[in-house]
Amino acid sequence: NRTGRTSLDQSELQNLLHQTTYEETAVHAWHKVFSTTCAGGRLTVDQFGNLFNTFFPGRNSEQFCEHVFRTFNTSKSGGMSFTEFLIAVHVTSQGSQEEKLKWTFKLYDVSGDGVLTLEEVTQVLETTNNILDHNQNSKSFLQNKAKELFTKIDVDGSGALTEDQFIANCLHQRET
Repeated sequence: NRTGRTSLDQSELQNLLHQTTYEETAVHAWHKVFSTTCAGGRLTVDQFGNLFNTFFPGRNSEQFCEHVFRTFNTSKSGGMSFTEFLIAVHVTSQGSQEEKLKWTFKLYDVSGDGVLTLEEVTQVLETTNNILDHNQNSKSFLQNKAKELFTKIDVDGSGALTEDQFIANCLHQRET
C-alpha cells in the first residue's frame, strides 16, 4: 500500500473480493471511510484506540485495544493497512467458526509464539473485564474463570495449546 493513496488498486480489490464475502461496492465504501479516517492510509494503534473509545466511551480500553490491534495488524508494521482492516472486520463479523477461532487464538496468544498458556488467557480476560466495566469481578475471580476455561480446552493437561489444538478442542467442546 502506498502512503496517502485514496483509490483502491485492482489487485488489492480482487484480493479482498476473494478473501471476504463483500461485494465490490461495499469494499469501495469501506475504503472511502478508511481513507477519510486514516490520513496516510494506515491506522495506528492510537487511532484504533480513539475509534474504539468513540463506541465505548469512559472504558479502560487501552490494553484491550492493543491486543485487538496486534491481531489485526498481521504485517506487524505498527500501522494497519486497509486490507488488514477489512479482512479483520470480515473475519470477526462474518467469518466461519474456524476463522473466528483462529482470530481468537491470536488475540489470546499475547506473546505471539504460537502457544496459548493459562497466563495469556488470564491476561486477556482481565483486559476484557476492564472494557465490559465489570469491575466487581476480582482478580482472583478472573484467574479462576480463566483456569476453568483453559482446563476445558486443554484436554491433555499440558498447560499449553497450539492453534490447531485450540481450534479442535473448542469445536469439540461446542459439540458436547
